Amino acid sequence: MRSDLQKIVTALQSTASVAILSHIHPEGDTIGSALGCHLTLKALGKEVATFNPDPVPKNLRGLPGAGEVIQTDRLLRSFDCYLAVDATDPGRLGGLLSGVATGSLVINIDHHITNTRFGTYNWVDPEAAATGEMIYHLIEEMGTPLSREIATNLYVAILTDTGSFHYANTTPRALRVAAALIEAGVVPQKVADLLFDQREVEELLLLGTLLTKMQLSSDGVVAWMEVTQQMLEQEGLAKDALEGLINYPRSIKGVAVALLFKEEAQETVRISLRSKGDVDVAAVAKAFQGGGHKNAAGCTLIGSLPEVRERVFGEIRRVFTVTGDESAYGKG
Repeated sequence: MRSDLQKIVTALQSTASVAILSHIHPEGDTIGSALGCHLTLKALGKEVATFNPDPVPKNLRGLPGAGEVIQTDRLLRSFDCYLAVDATDPGRLGGLLSGVATGSLVINIDHHITNTRFGTYNWVDPEAAATGEMIYHLIEEMGTPLSREIATNLYVAILTDTGSFHYANTTPRALRVAAALIEAGVVPQKVADLLFDQREVEELLLLGTLLTKMQLSSDGVVAWMEVTQQMLEQEGLAKDALEGLINYPRSIKGVAVALLFKEEAQETVRISLRSKGDVDVAAVAKAFQGGGHKNAAGCTLIGSLPEVRERVFGEIRRVFTVTGDESAYGKG
C-alpha cells in the first residue's frame, strides 16, 4: 500500500492538470473525496476540474467547492492525469474514461474489495471505512495543509459511508481520522444540519405515504419501500429527495435487510440495499452489475417494479441460502 501511495503522490506533485472523476449515482464518499482532492490540488496551483455524470445530490450541494463539479458523461478535452475516486471500475464512472487516450495517466483510489485495478496506479484499501479516509492519508503524505473546507468534505465522506458511524466499517482508524478532521476545523453539528436537517415539507409527506405502504416479509427480516415516478411528481420532488429514507425500514427491530425500490424512468428501477451485521447485500447487488459494501449497496435493473422486485428477492433467497444465512431473506 505504501509504495502505491508514494507513486500517486509523486505523480500528482509532478502533473500540471488533473481531471477528478467520481461515480454515477453520487453520494457523500465519492463527492466528498473528489472535492477534498479538488481543493487540495487547486491550492497547490494545479489546473483542476471535477466531473460526475449525475447532478450533485441536494444534501451535498452546500459542501465547499460543490458548485465546481461539472455534470457530464464525456470529457471534451484532455488532461495530464485522470484521478478516479471511489469507483470500482470504469463503468461506474459513466463514460468519463471512455474517450481518454490509451496510455494516459489514470490514478485509481478506492476502498471497495471488488475494485478491478483499472488505473496506471492503483491504491485500493478495503480496510478503509471510506475513500475519504484514504484521501486524508494522501493529503498527509503530500504534506499539504488541511484546510477546514477540505476537512469538511472528507468528514462527510467518512460520516456518510459509515452510516453516521452506525455500520460495521466504523473502525478505530476511521474515528481517529474523523477526530483529526474535527481538529482541523470541522463542526459536526453544522455538517449534520447540512446532511440531515434540510428536508422540504413535501419530502416528509412522501415519507408518510411510503411508511404506510412499507412491506415486511413473512419471516420479519426483510423490509422494503417502493417509490414510483408518479409519487415524486405528485409532490414535485426529484429523486434525490429519497436520500436516507432507506434507514427507516432498516431501523425496524428484527429486520436484517432493507430495500428501497425507486422507479427512475419507464422500465428502469434503482434499488438501494442496507443490512445489519454479517448480512452481505453487496453480494446481491453484484449479481445485477451493481456494487457497494457489505452493509450498503445498490444496483439498477430494467423492468417494471413488480418484475424487478421478484428478481431481487429471488437473488436474496439464493445468496442467503448459499451462505447458510437462510433466516435473512424475504419471500418476495
